[in-house]
Amino acid sequence: MICTTNVSIFNATNPCYLDTTNNRIWIRLPHFSGNKPSVTGCVVTATAAATATDSESGSGSAVFTLPQKIHSWLKITPGTAAIMKDFSPEIGIKEITINVNNEVQNVKVTVTKYDGKPAAVSVEKTGDVYQYIQINTTNLLDKLKNATIQFRVNKTWTVDNDVDKENVIVSKFDESSDGWNELATTYSSEDDDYYYYNVEVSSFSYFAISEKSLVSGEETGTTTAGGEAAPTASNLTWLWIVIGAAVLVAIVVVVMMKRKK
Repeated sequence: MICTTNVSIFNATNPCYLDTTNNRIWIRLPHFSGNKPSVTGCVVTATAAATATDSESGSGSAVFTLPQKIHSWLKITPGTAAIMKDFSPEIGIKEITINVNNEVQNVKVTVTKYDGKPAAVSVEKTGDVYQYIQINTTNLLDKLKNATIQFRVNKTWTVDNDVDKENVIVSKFDESSDGWNELATTYSSEDDDYYYYNVEVSSFSYFAISEKSLVSGEETGTTTAGGEAAPTASNLTWLWIVIGAAVLVAIVVVVMMKRKK
């Protein structure tokens, strides 16, 4: 049988339907038998979401397929976490757990892995970078309560780059400031091949798994678990200076008032 991509004519006459949105094949069977099904056809090798040009090298001609995983949910409800897992080994994520504030339907999450800085990101992450990863969502934006992402780093990379497991950090790209925010990254476990790290976020974007930055001047700053920027050392220094000046002024005023008495 030839499969149709038009669901409106999916019937007994046209019993095979290709659901290209969710990457599924639906087949109407008149009865069951002992024969196993056989599916043949052509593989689509290039889609807009999974290809990129080699713009960083300047050639602009080479086209390659990026490692990617897409998962869809018909519905996600508050109080019930939606979990995305079974990533291919080349993607530095093991699992994503999503919690929503309100019921949301037809949710799609697309995870794409980059070996180098994505063209859409204006600033390269400082230090040794393991992977750049983009997490893009459909129909989730304002309904997201929080999400926990479990990243993974191949132990071979840490050895080759002399990076201690405690110095691995996950950063999120902030488009408003064109900078990377280092997120609160918690080492959780390890196995024979990988170190695993948990990060909690309140939104998705581009992420970088890298060595922890020793100098934060080029970064937007360390962030809280929800992805908001936390006070930097410089900001705290100025805060203490302001507090000290206020205390000094108060002492001077008290002394002057006593002298007048």
